[in-house]
Amino acid sequence: MPTIRDVARLAGVSIATVSNVLNGGRQVRPEVRVVVLSAVRELGYIPNRLARSLRSRRTQTLGLIVPDITNPFFSGLVKAIEQTARARGYQVLLSSSEEDAQIEYDLALALASRQVDGMIVIPTQDSPKYLLRLSEKTPVVLLDRIGGEDCLDRVGIDNIQAAHHGTQYLISQGHRRIMLLISTLELANIRERVEGYQRALAEAGLQPDPQLVVACGRGADTAQAVAGVITKYQPSAIFAATNRLSLVAVQAIRELGLAFPQQISLLGFDDFEWSTLLQPYLSAVKQPLEQMGRTACELLLERLAGERSEPRRILLPHTLAVRQSVAPLVGVTS
Repeated sequence: MPTIRDVARLAGVSIATVSNVLNGGRQVRPEVRVVVLSAVRELGYIPNRLARSLRSRRTQTLGLIVPDITNPFFSGLVKAIEQTARARGYQVLLSSSEEDAQIEYDLALALASRQVDGMIVIPTQDSPKYLLRLSEKTPVVLLDRIGGEDCLDRVGIDNIQAAHHGTQYLISQGHRRIMLLISTLELANIRERVEGYQRALAEAGLQPDPQLVVACGRGADTAQAVAGVITKYQPSAIFAATNRLSLVAVQAIRELGLAFPQQISLLGFDDFEWSTLLQPYLSAVKQPLEQMGRTACELLLERLAGERSEPRRILLPHTLAVRQSVAPLVGVTS
């Protein structure tokens, strides 16, 4: 079997340089990295990571738990985390909790037993206590769902500000009866979106109507129930607080045969490729997916490198994508 010395000899570099390329050590110039990886492929060199982990007490692996890998929001975060980790010589062990707190707990213990160096978790509930205990031995970063006490590192957005911005935009287009579709009030990030929505209404002199805040559950599988609520309460606009609820809202609008957006407008939360495949194109509050995943991974790697500051709460900026699905309310001035 070829050795690391063989790789170094073929690439014309030192053994230390090969090690840095393969293990994410010191930064290596891109052109040198290409030559080293080319030599690795040509020789078929396989690093002995077990031996290295025994020496360094590191496995060069990170654990990642997401609630639902089929959700494009979470898969977008996974992609950014894996790219960041790979560039630093780490591999990511990915697990899906299926929005089940017990499964999440079991997965976290399984990852810890595999000696992952650290974990990034998008939890099914706010600040799970078991993660606080686990973080005493294994660094943990919470991502996206970052409610609860600030005892762990957290990366997300200011959900109050984001929902406030989106609601303000709908109000500026003349809408007064704005339905807010949410998943569940069990999660702080969703409660914060409700708060931002209510603040914007109050600032505009509008009395928030609790009947217009509709909890659909985490699965958000049915559009029929949402169609019934639309028929009953006659909103002129819908603000869907998650990406999947945007699709539910579109289905409900289609079922009712409403002119869209002439009779009813829709603003989504999160932005994806399918946002411009729908007709009309979906306007949405955008979270910086790539930046969120990259920041969470970099923060975890800082902890692994010895950073010992107090737990950090990093809030990244949102943006508003204005497209076609929100139309001014005819006959109403903002």
